[in-house]
Amino acid sequence: MAEKRFHELAALLAGAAMAALPMPALAQSDQTYQFDLQAQDLGDALRSVAAKAGWELYASAEDVNGVPAPRLEGELTARQAIERLLADTNLRARFRDGAVIIRGRTAAIVTAGDEAADSEIVVTGSLIRGADIPSARITVSRSDIENAGQSDLGEVVRNIPQNFSGGQNPGVGFGAGQLNSNLNSASHLNLRGLGSDATLTLLNGHRLPYDGAFGGVDISAIPVEAVERIEIVPDGSSAQYGSDAVAGVANIILRRDFTGLKTSARIGGSTDGGNFQQGADVVGGTSWTSGNLIAAYHFAHNSAIYARQRSYTDALAPGNSLYPSIRQHAVTMSGRQTLAPGIEFKVDGLYSNRRSIITSGSLGNAGLTESRYAPTTKAFSIIPAIDVDLGGQWMAKASLAYGKDNSRYNRLFSQPGIAGTVTSGCYCNTTLTTELVIDGPLVSLPAGDLRVAIGGGYRSSSLRYSRYENEGLVAAFDASRKSHYLFGEVQLPVIAPEQSVPLVRRLTITAAARYENYPGMASVTTPKLGAVLEPNRDLTIKASWGRSFKAPTLYQQHVGYEAYLLPANWYVPAASGTIFYASGGNPDLEPERARSWSAGFEFHPQALEGFHVGASYFNVRYRDRVARPIAGSIASAFSQPGYASLLNYAPSTELLDRLAAGSLYGLTNYTAGPFDPANVLVLVDNRNLNLARQDIEGVDINTSVRFSISPDQNIGLTGSATYLKSDQQLTPLLPRTQLAGVIFNPPHWRGRLGASWEARRFNVSMFANYTGSVTDNRYLPSSSVDSILTFDLAARLDIGNSSSRSPALTITIVANNMFNAKPDIIRVTGSTDTPYDSTNYSATGRFLGLTVSRSW
Repeated sequence: MAEKRFHELAALLAGAAMAALPMPALAQSDQTYQFDLQAQDLGDALRSVAAKAGWELYASAEDVNGVPAPRLEGELTARQAIERLLADTNLRARFRDGAVIIRGRTAAIVTAGDEAADSEIVVTGSLIRGADIPSARITVSRSDIENAGQSDLGEVVRNIPQNFSGGQNPGVGFGAGQLNSNLNSASHLNLRGLGSDATLTLLNGHRLPYDGAFGGVDISAIPVEAVERIEIVPDGSSAQYGSDAVAGVANIILRRDFTGLKTSARIGGSTDGGNFQQGADVVGGTSWTSGNLIAAYHFAHNSAIYARQRSYTDALAPGNSLYPSIRQHAVTMSGRQTLAPGIEFKVDGLYSNRRSIITSGSLGNAGLTESRYAPTTKAFSIIPAIDVDLGGQWMAKASLAYGKDNSRYNRLFSQPGIAGTVTSGCYCNTTLTTELVIDGPLVSLPAGDLRVAIGGGYRSSSLRYSRYENEGLVAAFDASRKSHYLFGEVQLPVIAPEQSVPLVRRLTITAAARYENYPGMASVTTPKLGAVLEPNRDLTIKASWGRSFKAPTLYQQHVGYEAYLLPANWYVPAASGTIFYASGGNPDLEPERARSWSAGFEFHPQALEGFHVGASYFNVRYRDRVARPIAGSIASAFSQPGYASLLNYAPSTELLDRLAAGSLYGLTNYTAGPFDPANVLVLVDNRNLNLARQDIEGVDINTSVRFSISPDQNIGLTGSATYLKSDQQLTPLLPRTQLAGVIFNPPHWRGRLGASWEARRFNVSMFANYTGSVTDNRYLPSSSVDSILTFDLAARLDIGNSSSRSPALTITIVANNMFNAKPDIIRVTGSTDTPYDSTNYSATGRFLGLTVSRSW
């Protein structure tokens, strides 16, 4: 213990020495410095970087001394330099007000000049600050986004191999199924293709309101300029976060340390026509002694892509949209203020307004039948939070998140010689979450502190749905759901490096559990266990097991169902009586449940500076999935033995009366006589039911290497790929149907390779994107839809220095899909169906863009 106190005292003295050096009143995070540091002890390297930037350094000597640091060369900001030094370690850095705090697994260092600083050292995938998670993690940094020349978060995540571009994304066309319908031109994360409602999307660790009908979150509403990084854990995480995190969790982390003003303007378009883009961004930030504030504004407008502009869509009417026209305004702000020593108030806010237009139609003998669909989405969220330093490295975090997302739609359908029909309505979502988390070290063990997090919260979600036809209300509901929950998480250090255990450098065990209660529906308990093993400095092995769940969406429950009374002899020869058939929503749905496990490794040899390779196997068994089992005619319920479980030959009078009374349009009677429950031969229940099973497994692979070719030039190579297998079984007696590798589902293989050359004022990056082939099994014989390989290029030039010493002017050019690869043509079932798999392949084609940014 005395030695530990000595190390802490040494770290504090080092911080005090740094404080005595001349430093500006406000540290400029964008200021660059020329570094040429040889490979050396990490503690010495960090102190050199901090001294050059005039920053205070807070770090435990036992965390940084004796750890080898790589060679550091080139023109970098102090933050970039420190992050590069820590890239292959298990240490993390926190930057704040001219100080950098290095955190490891030893006791945290908190000083009077660092009030509540560790309140933001949050790791996606854990509720314990600075925890080492036992699952793989995908991180897209701000520099990654800039190097790729990306201006929209939807574009960013659609390039991640583990994410499926189907579901709710602009450019998803007609004929791909209800879940792949473009409701409002939003962009949803959809990990593994399990659905946007099975991927939990957070902002700075907090929930946002659902978007539209399918339980996802629109990430395109967040300006890229406000984003520091995106962290994705593609592993079941309900034990930490609750419902929706079956496929994983994505956390969008906002910038907090930007000071100054930056403006950007961009222009671009597809060379085959359409998708003419115009945009502007403004981001400003300021800091003061006890806080800071950043605000970003984003404007974007793109024209539509029409069928007449693409050679592979001749089967469509010329005016059909392949990609909608979109106009969007978005504002994000984030700020913090220290109220008193150890008490910090933070607030994040979002506002977005998006309008889009989608047209479709078909040319018949009577003329053109046309549809014009014009959704408008307005969304906002406000997330205040307060962090309280309880002493002894314990922290309490209380937060409230309130948000609304109103997606209003208007569809004009016109036929030759017939008055047009206007369909309108709203998917109006509201979410309120309050939560308290307390975490800190519970007891000191030989290998380090046993850290825990405990807490609980309350969440309320509501969906107000309406549908009007020519101003007449035809369907509506206003439903809400409430839940309250308790959770706990433990990180147990078993072996630490200083114990010098043979063959094991470090071993950490993690455990988490969550209890969530939905009054009137269900109670769910979800555990998760994990382990992180380091046999040596070069290798990390991770494994996890857990259970997750997803509450049914309010739309699945309350959209309404239709009920029909049919003559039994229509489907059962010589039968007497009637058949009662119900199809649609189901208020009696229960949560979907999943069991998942993963195991993988990360190899980062100390002898190969800047090299990293990792692989992870994942396995998910998803049951009680909500599905409407009979996709075609009711006749299949009697001809296919697999549907036997849907046939109730002894329905109670009470059940039939309830179904008839609750039907959206009342009971539609196709029989000659009145409805008589005693005369019903069989009830066919084709409403949304908890009956489907889905099995998912695969492998994620990632690698990166970075090396210097001169003091001012660096080369970086990155690679990420995923292999996916998945199938589904609707009932226990039906055969399994393959999903992955089948049209309108994720392919088996997706990958992205990147190479970048960085010089002092110039950066060039090239990416290769591979989307594997899929099988079109809708017809016999089945056919193959070819894979597609595209190449993207982005180049950035920095000119001059602004008053903050960041580049005064930055010019970025992008050329996506440089060789104009085109999707394969598929067969269609309807005259307006998109004649290619729009969930996997894009109609954008070759895109050229220019962005000019000015720092003031």
